[in-house]
Order: sequence, then structure tokens, then C-alpha cells
Amino acid sequence: MVVEQRGFGYMRGLKGQQVVVASILLAVVVALGWYFMVGQARDAGDAMAGTMGMSVGAFLVMWLPMVVAMMFLTVGVSAVSAVVGDRASVGLPVVTARAAIFLVVYLAVWMVFGLAVYLVLVGAREIVSISPENEKWLAAGVYLVAGVYQFLPAKDRCRESCRATTCSGLNETATPGGRIGNVVTTATRHGLTCIGCCIGFMVVLIAVGMTNLLAMALLAVVIFVERFVYPRTVTRIAGALLILAAVLTPFVEWLHPGLPGSGAGDMPSEPM
Repeated sequence: MVVEQRGFGYMRGLKGQQVVVASILLAVVVALGWYFMVGQARDAGDAMAGTMGMSVGAFLVMWLPMVVAMMFLTVGVSAVSAVVGDRASVGLPVVTARAAIFLVVYLAVWMVFGLAVYLVLVGAREIVSISPENEKWLAAGVYLVAGVYQFLPAKDRCRESCRATTCSGLNETATPGGRIGNVVTTATRHGLTCIGCCIGFMVVLIAVGMTNLLAMALLAVVIFVERFVYPRTVTRIAGALLILAAVLTPFVEWLHPGLPGSGAGDMPSEPM
């Protein structure tokens, strides 16, 4: 018996057993991501903005589980939906293999983006120096830019592209290499559009500190609900709240906990 599509695309074309296995595997992977991030947060102490004084290797080691923890529940749904489509004839081993390839390629795209983020932050630190007392204005600017981005057509296009991700050319007459190539291509494109959809949220997270677990959890929920439940409504509400945060940030210290003078701790952080 095939599970009908009701709400989430990952049930489309899947048998009941496949839904259970896919859900369990996704839950385990996401749980591991959160487990490592909790450990990272415990070791790092107070959340700090930017690169947190890390080397590029250490930064990427933290970036990887952060992406898994925040994004893999959402992208896992998209991955399984993409590699199955509307056909119920795809076996569980094939679904698992294709979804794994999809997720590995997707993660690789995010890792390249994380490297680019690190290089931009380090370059900005070398060019611009902002005094601790003025970094609250930087945080306000980050919230403002992220909020405005939620109302731009580019945000809507990327979100809708993410929601519509499907692998084509996976029919039985295609060669195995062709089918794998299609999954890789689709995963790469999905990763890029996903970055375009979530870049505002990620910039905010970098500004408040990547080890800020509360901010991570809130943004992860927003990303999931925005993708699958009330896309346009959540996008606009999130934008409005971010703009409100921009207005309040210079006067409310807990809105910029990763920056000096916020009361989050005495450890210095790097200007972004």
C-alpha cells in the first residue's frame, strides 16, 4: 500500500515501510548534528560572533554539524521526495542510496559556502575595525538586511525552487550513471537555492554566535515551517520580526549576545 501525499512531499510515492525507515534515519542524523553542536557550545562557552577566533579547519568542523542540525530535517524531506517522485516501484535500497548521495552532495555545497563565509569574515576583519561599543549597530544592520531580504523576489524564487525540487530522468531505461548524475546535479542545484533561501537566517546566526543553541533551534523551526507549512506567510512574518529586531538591537543587549558589550561574557570577539 502506497502512502498518499498529505502535507509533506516525502510521502509521495513511498510505501509505508519506506516512510518509517526514511523518518528514522533522518531523525538519527539530525539528532547526531544536535549532539555535536551541544558539545561544541559547551566547549566554546559564551556564544561569540564571526569566526570566533577559529582556524578555517575548526570553523568548518563546527559549520558541518550546524548545517546538519538545522537543515537536514528539511532537506531530508526534499531529498527523499526528489529521488522517488510519484513512482511507488522504487525499492528501499535504491531510495536509501539516492537519498544518501543527494544529502552528501548537498552538504558539500554548504561546506563550500561555509568556507566562503569564513574567508569573507577574515577579510572584513582585516579591512574594517569596529569598536566594541559600536558593534551593536553592526548587529542591527545584520538584522535589517536579513529582514529586508525576506521581502525580495529572490527569496521567494529560491524558496519555491527548494519546495519544487525533483530529480528528472530517473526512469528505468536510463543508465545507472545517468541516474546518479541527475541526483548529483539536482542536489547541487538544491543546495544553491537553499543557501539563497536561508542566507539571511545564516547571517543572523553568525552575528549572534554559531554556538547559540536557542537561536539555532528557533531558526531551524522557522526554516522547516517556511518550507512546508505556510511558506509566504512565514517568510513575511520572519522578515517583519527581523526588521523589528534591527530597531530594538541598539537598546536591547540580549539581541546581540555574540558581540562585545552585550553582557554575554568578557571574552573578546572578532569584528565581522
